[in-house]
Amino acid sequence: MDDVQVRLEVMGVRVELPNNQPVLILRGAEPGTEALHVAVVVGPAEAAAVARALQGEVPPRPMTHDLLTSVLESFGRGIAAVEIRLLDMSTYAGYVRLNSGSTIDARASDAIAVAVRAQCPVTMARGTLEAVSVTPRYRTSQNQPSSAASPEAQHLAGKGPISEDEIREFQKYLTDADPEDFGRS
Repeated sequence: MDDVQVRLEVMGVRVELPNNQPVLILRGAEPGTEALHVAVVVGPAEAAAVARALQGEVPPRPMTHDLLTSVLESFGRGIAAVEIRLLDMSTYAGYVRLNSGSTIDARASDAIAVAVRAQCPVTMARGTLEAVSVTPRYRTSQNQPSSAASPEAQHLAGKGPISEDEIREFQKYLTDADPEDFGRS
């Protein structure tokens, strides 16, 4: 890995609509990267495992990721970090780096589930982060977008992030809409 690793924060689990696909949201945690977000599509079981760990839930008996974390910490002398990398244009993979120096190849979702439990850093190569990240729209401190932005970008930036209420209202509209409501253009 030639590229410098940037630490990421696991922000949470979201559901991508309309196909209800779980997505892990990661965000740059180092100065200058806080606006860079990465969405990693995961399966429902992995999404639930990460969400439970982020919420601090401890199951009465260890689940698979709890067991894996315990085994790696016991026999691998601890987990140093998890690195997320781009496997191909739309698939992420992970490395679990142990304190012993060993590296274990893993699915990104499993590696992140382990990292959340082990409370170890999650990282990504800076070049990869910059290439795959998105920046959510935010209001500026004066609620005014940059004057160099296009009129459309200025309009969106001035609106700020999409609220949960706006999303629910749009979902209700789509549920109740008839084909005639869309007209022809």
